[in-house]
Amino acid sequence: MCGAYNDLSAAYSSNSSTELQKLVAKHGDTFSRDTNMGLVKQVVSSMNRKNIQRLTKTFLTLSLADMASRVHLSGGREAEEYVLHMIEDGDIFATIDQTAGMVSFHDSPETYSDDHMLAQVDSEIQKCMALNKQVQQMDQDIAVNPQFVRKTLGLQADEDAPLSLVGRSFRSEEAYVM
Repeated sequence: MCGAYNDLSAAYSSNSSTELQKLVAKHGDTFSRDTNMGLVKQVVSSMNRKNIQRLTKTFLTLSLADMASRVHLSGGREAEEYVLHMIEDGDIFATIDQTAGMVSFHDSPETYSDDHMLAQVDSEIQKCMALNKQVQQMDQDIAVNPQFVRKTLGLQADEDAPLSLVGRSFRSEEAYVM
């Protein structure tokens, strides 16, 4: 069962729309049976968006037909729909010349100098700091967990080595624990 999902992950990581489409066709029954076809369609859409995003780093201007070809979409109309949604979502900055069928990509107009942006950056930093604190606390909780300590030291659960001796070296006739 996991094989189809591992393959999906690998295909997505490859950045190949063709490989991803082949995989969806191959394992479509499995995804449908697991009622995950909607999720798979989101993965395909995400791949297309990611590939369009990558084109913005390579081209200043690109025809919709060429974009569709490079991203493996059905045509210029589908490419235009993706670009419009990505512009609306703020994922890319571009203008579409519909008469010429061309997309011009632009740099982000954000200057990162207003109070609103400063507050947003500060908020994200605070979230990162809180997450870091949680991770440190979880790490500490695991480090003092008796089961983790026993397993790390290679002790069996039924061994009577007291955990108060962990970290100290001692010798006995039967074992040497460090």
